[in-house]
Amino acid sequence: MENQEVLKAIATLADKVSKNHSRIIALERENLRLEKQLAEHKEVPHIHTIQGKPNNSDATVMVTGLDSDLECEACSA
Repeated sequence: MENQEVLKAIATLADKVSKNHSRIIALERENLRLEKQLAEHKEVPHIHTIQGKPNNSDATVMVTGLDSDLECEACSA
């Protein structure tokens, strides 16, 4: 392999690593934002109206947020 071919292969790999690194950083930022949003969502009591129940009646679900591991089933949070 010639020196130029080696340099081209290294540049190609460096470019791929750089792109993947940027994606990972963006995903980490998004993950932190979503974790913060979920924590804030679980902190306060909130009410959800679930539509699409039989007879076109709406059901209301209240989530108190008293349990630290509580999952909000109505909004999948």
